[in-house]
Order: sequence, then C-alpha cells, then structure tokens
Amino acid sequence: MNRISSAIVVLFVTAAFVPLQAQKDSLPDLSPLLSTLTAEQKTKVLDYAHYLGAYQGKPLEATCKLLDTQNQQRVAQYIAVLKNTGKPAPTTVHWNMETLQFAPIEEGAIVMDSFVVTNTGSAPYIIRESKTTCDCTVLSIPPFPVMPGDTAVVRIEFDSINKAGHAQPGIILYDNSRPNKRSILYLSGEITPKDKVKIIRN
Repeated sequence: MNRISSAIVVLFVTAAFVPLQAQKDSLPDLSPLLSTLTAEQKTKVLDYAHYLGAYQGKPLEATCKLLDTQNQQRVAQYIAVLKNTGKPAPTTVHWNMETLQFAPIEEGAIVMDSFVVTNTGSAPYIIRESKTTCDCTVLSIPPFPVMPGDTAVVRIEFDSINKAGHAQPGIILYDNSRPNKRSILYLSGEITPKDKVKIIRN
C-alpha cells in the first residue's frame, strides 16, 4: 500500500469515529445523581431504565449507561421527580380524543379501548389517581411520568351489563395538567337491549 492509500485509510477511520466520540461526550453524567438516591429510589430508577428498554441483570449505573442519550435524559428527569417532595410542576397535555365513540353494542358486551396522551409542556406529566363512573374501569395508566414530548396510553374497559340506551361513562384522571389538575374523558355509545328468553306456560 502506497503513502497516498495509507493516508486515505487513516482519514477514513478517523472520520468514522468522530461522530461516535461526539455522541459519547454528549451523554449526561448520571453518576452524581444516582449517588444521592435512597435504596427505594434506586429500585424505582432501575425499573424505569428497564421500562425504557435497558437490559436487565446489571447494576443501576451500568444499566443506565446502556441507554441512549435521550433516554438517559429521561432518567435524569425521573430522578428530579423522585427527589421533589413538593407538588409536581404543572404541564400541558393533549389527548387524541376527549370522548371515545364506540359502535352500537348489545347489552352485556364489554368495550375495551384506549386514550393516548401527549405531554406538550415542559414538566413531566404525572397521573396520581383515577376515578370512573357507570361500570367503567381504568385498566392501566402510565406506570412512570410521561416526559415532555412523549406519549402514553390509558387503557379502559366498559361493561354494559344491565344497561340499555345511550351510555356516556366518565373517567377522571387527577394529574398535574393545566389548568384544573385533572383530565376528564368520556366514552359514548348506544346499547341495544338484549333479547330476553320468553317463558311460555301452558
């Protein structure tokens, strides 16, 4: 290999590693934050890192290093939430719909569906508690704060047994959203009465 070819190879190899080094340098240093956590908080952060996609089976700091830059930043935000002993900062959210229309169903049928929320503010979005009316159940809420720009799903179930006509069960999510610190969602649809068995006596 002549000098020109060798120089080209060296330049190519050097250029190939520059972006990787730049990405590595931009990773947040979580070590100082992790060292201030209680044992319980460390367990929660480890669970969150697994939720974000890190492989299990490694210690907390090593697990966090498996995450990309964006997810490490999410971990830093989650740590701030855990260490905040006051009220969470308010944020704004956008729901894909406030009323979920379901197709006409027969009495006794069960409707399972979901609402999608996007955190459009600058603080993590936290659902503290949920309440429902009229045989509607919240199956799951986001297990961790929804970070700014992220989306999450709220799964619901509605049991139409012993109901007929128009139904509009409500769901109240107590959260840190502006302006009322709660989100109110609805299901809406028609329920047709189930045919009853006729008993004929001679």
